[in-house]
Amino acid sequence: MKRSEAAQYARWSAIAALVLALITGGYYMRRQWVAFKEKKQAPPPLTEDKERQSIGLTLSKGEGARTVFTLQASKSTDFKGQDISLLEDVKVTVFGKTGERHDIIHTQSCRYSKADGAIQCAGNVQIDLQSAADFARAGNDGMGKGNIIHVETSSVTFERGTGRAQTVQPVHFTFSNGEGDGVGAVYFSEDGALRLVKDVRIKVRPTSSSEGGSAKPGVPSVKEVLLTGTSLDLGKLSRKAVLSGPATATTHAQELTAGEFTMLLDPQFHAQTLIAQPGSRGETPKLVSTAANGPETLTANEIRAELAPEGWVRTVDADGNVRGNTPNRDMIADHATVEMWPKVNESKLATLRGSVMLQERDPKDASFRRLTTSALQLTMSATSSKQKSTIEHAETLDRGAMEWTDAAGAVSKLSANKLLADFSAAGKAQHLTALGNVETQRDLKGRPTQTATAENGEALLDDTGGWSQLSLHGKVRLREGERSAESQQAVFVHANQTAVLTGQAVARDASSETRATKITFHQDSGETVAEGKVRSTDLSSKKSGIELSPVPANISADRMVGNTKTGKALYTGQRARLWQGPSVLEADSIELLRDTRVLNAVGNVRATFPQASGESTQPKDSSKPATVWHVSSGTLTYWDQENRAHLEKNVVVQSTGQRMRGPVLDLYFTRPPGPNGSPGTSQIERAVSTGGVVVEQGDRRGTAENGVYTAADDQFVLSGGTPTLYDAEEGATTGNKLTFNLADDTIIVDSATGSRTLTKHRVQR
Repeated sequence: MKRSEAAQYARWSAIAALVLALITGGYYMRRQWVAFKEKKQAPPPLTEDKERQSIGLTLSKGEGARTVFTLQASKSTDFKGQDISLLEDVKVTVFGKTGERHDIIHTQSCRYSKADGAIQCAGNVQIDLQSAADFARAGNDGMGKGNIIHVETSSVTFERGTGRAQTVQPVHFTFSNGEGDGVGAVYFSEDGALRLVKDVRIKVRPTSSSEGGSAKPGVPSVKEVLLTGTSLDLGKLSRKAVLSGPATATTHAQELTAGEFTMLLDPQFHAQTLIAQPGSRGETPKLVSTAANGPETLTANEIRAELAPEGWVRTVDADGNVRGNTPNRDMIADHATVEMWPKVNESKLATLRGSVMLQERDPKDASFRRLTTSALQLTMSATSSKQKSTIEHAETLDRGAMEWTDAAGAVSKLSANKLLADFSAAGKAQHLTALGNVETQRDLKGRPTQTATAENGEALLDDTGGWSQLSLHGKVRLREGERSAESQQAVFVHANQTAVLTGQAVARDASSETRATKITFHQDSGETVAEGKVRSTDLSSKKSGIELSPVPANISADRMVGNTKTGKALYTGQRARLWQGPSVLEADSIELLRDTRVLNAVGNVRATFPQASGESTQPKDSSKPATVWHVSSGTLTYWDQENRAHLEKNVVVQSTGQRMRGPVLDLYFTRPPGPNGSPGTSQIERAVSTGGVVVEQGDRRGTAENGVYTAADDQFVLSGGTPTLYDAEEGATTGNKLTFNLADDTIIVDSATGSRTLTKHRVQR
């Protein structure tokens, strides 16, 4: 994956945190005073006979010994015959019920109704909102300014009895790093609360300290935030500000919308918590960011940021139905928490909990990656405020599963009690570690599902996020259909579709088992290569093709190359050896063809086969060992269905007392029934040699073009060419056909003049 889908969520969280952090500037940072002169909008002067002037006026409202607010006017004019006074240079100082406030309302002139205490100010009105501590601090440091929000409006009505001031006119307010507008306002002096009634619009600019330097002249800040909402409630005593929605916070590249934004303030009136919620309108908080690859969105039932007094974000929490989306990535969780690096508003540690799912798609080849777990933690590198955090490490806090689907549709899955991923400096995942109860699964089109288990594992990842090599360690168990394998280590290489098993490697299928130092499976071709101390056991000889005996066949060699598709297995190196019951075969190479049930042995072939008993299927004397034939040749081919072996190149077959030699020889086997009536051990029933045969018995030697040995008759028959018998006592005897009867030690010679029988002393066998 080019950048982990987990790192993508961290970026979403950091953006949300930045937007929420900038909102706070409108409520607690020092404002830059702008000096200006206000035009007086006093009522037209009255005639002398209708007014009576007085100098100065002070009105107060208190609760017990505490003054809630004080109204002061430098000049008061009473109307003759009316209960109305004209107040000039009016100043209302609000202390609040607890004395924690020092808000100031100032205007040039107002009408004061003595009957109900209402004060109407038709001209421009200024309201400065600040705490008593900030006012005192500003006076002590001699700067003449405190932590103030400056409000400007007009046509304000102030109710002396309730201490409430309100207007329906446009309202403009400024603060240290921004300004705002609205229509209509209500100020509650007893509670120190201000409400902007509708059409709220706030612009927040980052300070030079938060940017690490002043912005260039004429270049707008990339982090400037525009806030809009239906209404704004600022509670000085409750230390809470609520921007009701639909509420929107917008920068040049991001937009955060919600039903409402809520800010909680500390006793020093610094923002400490910012919350985006659905509010009464039920609008789910949603962050949309503009990126090169398309829009990125993050939604949750609630997004909450905890802030430091200096304004940077400490933590961000997204709770309930957390969803993150880009054109190629998706994220799902029940809850997410992001801890930030101090002062730079960049992610440090992100934790996702509850049904976590991260998914990334590759638009080029439609491959994708998916991570699922119940808890995931991401660690990000420390950066400056001008750099994005990049993920360094990720790990599941509970069992997790990683799934890859490649362009060909093959699905690979790795799960474990814990998954850990390490990333490069560029934020690309490079290495994935799986710890405890590792399970893998791979689905290839047209093949059975491949599964594996192990104690631990690891995966190497390529630049696209796909796995290039997967390694399993400790008690590895593999299965694919009827095939299974075991080893201490297994390495899967994606590029060449291989699985390499080492450490007491064992491979099994429905009919055989192979053990070796190393076993390699080529999954695309179906080829299996076993190397080092190879030993195969044919567990079901009928399925593997060769049945020399009803007991399992065993083959040993230095190397074996088999193929499940072709049914071929070739054993080579340092005298490949096959043994099954009393039959034994050795050669430089032994090849088994399962489908045709053929065995091919090549190079220095040596074999031992039992001979069928003469005159019956059972030996006459059961205590007498069965006759065994020893075979040597250059090549040997055995057809199990035909019960026939074909030998070539310097063929020699012999038993005790007799031997047959020739360039080509065929052995024909019989399978007498076993104890339970099933076919028993294959035994030599007949041997046929062509192309020049030599038969030897004791001191006799017969030669001919062809030779046939029959076990049932226990005799050799020589024919073709000029059959000749060489005997030390009788000399050479020729005929058209020579027959050696080994049982009674006679030789029958057929010639043109008839046949005759030669009897010699019996040769001990």
